[in-house]
Amino acid sequence: MSVDSPDLTAVVLAGGHSVRMGRDKAWLPHPQTGTPLLTRQLDLVAKLAPRQRLVSARAGQSLPPLPNDVPRINDDGTAGPLGGIVASLAAAPTSHLLVIAVDLPQLDLDTLRRLLTHCDATHGAIATTTTGTEPLIAIYPRICLPALELALSQQQLGLKRLLRDPNIAAYFRFTLFDPCPTAFQNWNEPI
Repeated sequence: MSVDSPDLTAVVLAGGHSVRMGRDKAWLPHPQTGTPLLTRQLDLVAKLAPRQRLVSARAGQSLPPLPNDVPRINDDGTAGPLGGIVASLAAAPTSHLLVIAVDLPQLDLDTLRRLLTHCDATHGAIATTTTGTEPLIAIYPRICLPALELALSQQQLGLKRLLRDPNIAAYFRFTLFDPCPTAFQNWNEPI
């Protein structure tokens, strides 16, 4: 799969409850540009030329204005990131789904391109560091959807634990980023 592959959908997960932050992260101004984080993340993934961009959010959640060509995928907000990933994979018209979290203000294009180089027709890629997996900087192959739906139906919501299951891990290539780049630092508390 190449960077400009037409068989890629990209989703920004923006449905978290932002409890530690105290306000919705999708609206936080990006430190360098001042644009809402959600807008910045959508602009970032657009540089990969995916066939489609999506936003996963809680039903009823207020979001910054979305481009006309970016559908919103709603979930009930009770299943964490796994709920958004499953709903987005089900809606994606492509074989692979790039997943990024809204709260990664330093995520960069080079990191995403590196992940893409580790994908093929049947495998996605998950970023890893010396501290573990980063399931919200990842490319999920559509063929893993039934396994993720099963986990969701069984309320196995912890993504890091789920990715240690050999039956699910087999769908991915784990891509080590060492040392851990600042691109992986999420923004959880007011600064």
